[in-house]
Amino acid sequence: MKFLDLIKTPIVFLIIATPLSAQSSVNPDSAAYYYQKALASKEQKRGFEADKNFKKAIDFSPDDINLRISYAGFLADDRKYFVAFDQLKKVIAASPNNAVALQKITEVTFQLHRWQDVISYGNMVEATGKGVRISYMLGKALYEEEEYGQAEKILLKAVQQNAGDLDAVMLLGKVYVEVSNYRQALAIFNRALALDANNATLIYELGLLYSTMNNEKEAVKYMELAAEKGYKTDLDYKENLGLAYLAFDIDKGIVILNMVLEKKPNESEIVYQIAQAHYKSKNYQVAAETFYKLYEKDNTNSKALYMTGIAYQKKGDKALGTEMCNKAIQQDPTLASLKILKYSN
Repeated sequence: MKFLDLIKTPIVFLIIATPLSAQSSVNPDSAAYYYQKALASKEQKRGFEADKNFKKAIDFSPDDINLRISYAGFLADDRKYFVAFDQLKKVIAASPNNAVALQKITEVTFQLHRWQDVISYGNMVEATGKGVRISYMLGKALYEEEEYGQAEKILLKAVQQNAGDLDAVMLLGKVYVEVSNYRQALAIFNRALALDANNATLIYELGLLYSTMNNEKEAVKYMELAAEKGYKTDLDYKENLGLAYLAFDIDKGIVILNMVLEKKPNESEIVYQIAQAHYKSKNYQVAAETFYKLYEKDNTNSKALYMTGIAYQKKGDKALGTEMCNKAIQQDPTLASLKILKYSN
């Protein structure tokens, strides 16, 4: 795993002033009465009572759009996004161009990761030019839908609108990574770092980017700095750090990767990377032994057997190496295209 996707945007809903506030709240048989009770319960953090009173208010005044928007805001504050979405859809069905409802439903669908809905509603808000962080949310949805060209355009707009929007800047950098524009990604991530020099996630992303660019020493530098800043050093972190170290410090890389293998003993890809590192460092005996361990564990792993043979040939044992390569090719004829490697020096 190279790039992680950890961007979250807290959504804060404000209660919308409604005509109910001007009505009498004394009559218990009225929407205004239960609406005021709902607001009071919400203020006192009595969520169950607030929900019940909002529903009673809506029973009395089911066509009151602002009341439903207010209720949806309460639900979203309580992270009941699905229910909030249902309320907002009813508002939009009655009032398709309601700017407040369109903004809110874009925010709610963003939280639900319903990316196509974010794009649909977000574009409607974007057309008004009055949305709040709509460009960022649209960019995120387009990124998740792998529409990177469109995501780049809208995120550039988001950054122009607010140069200090760290989420938008970081996401723009990730878009450039996806399209392999690593230099531009690096420039964008450094721009983000200037906004928040202690952001551990961002620093780790920079480390992963340097690793993608095959600059493993810089990758290690930023990964370790991310850990110092509080980034969680879980197995994914240790695997990426260990693989980066393999490029220039095999011993340290192996120590770190062995920690991962203790927890994930069946992670053959890690063992293969260790063997490759030994091979590139011309430690051909160790490489051959490591490749062969993979083959012993799974005798259908023809590539591991083939690389064992290549390593033995590099070591100087041509006969044994050739025998292993030929056996591997018998198991997997597609390896024949690599046969030229047997005679390389």
